[in-house]
Amino acid sequence: MAQPLPVSPLARPMPELGIVRGVRLGAAAAGIRYKGRTDLVLAEFTPGTTVAGVFTQSKCPGAPVDWCRAVLPTGQARALVVNAGNANVFTGRAGRQTCAATAQAAAEVAGCTPEEVYLASTGVIGEILPAERITTTLPALHAALSDTGWDAAARGS
Repeated sequence: MAQPLPVSPLARPMPELGIVRGVRLGAAAAGIRYKGRTDLVLAEFTPGTTVAGVFTQSKCPGAPVDWCRAVLPTGQARALVVNAGNANVFTGRAGRQTCAATAQAAAEVAGCTPEEVYLASTGVIGEILPAERITTTLPALHAALSDTGWDAAARGS
């Protein structure tokens, strides 16, 4: 397992975050870029959760931005998947396929349609995001979701 990163002497402890009714979340190490580093976050929302979005004005948005723009008109959200380590930008068809596979896998564990799953990625640009690292981690991550998982989610993105 990787050693924890050093903490800045200017850092302050995270405040205790309360429960937000209808939200369960958590994070896991999926090995997206580095082994042993928390890099995958899943948030699940209760049925009936509505969503709005504001997007980049970039002429070259990443595949997750294109995915979210396409599904936003439904106005419904049941899950959010965030990965760190790979931005899934400038990846063409492979990036779109990763988005579809991730949304499908998240929909299966959340009991919803892929169009109710929102995606975000951050990290290296121009490298193919290995979908199987996300899709194989999601079932166990979903099983461990908690309404108090804010700290884990903050550290995983």
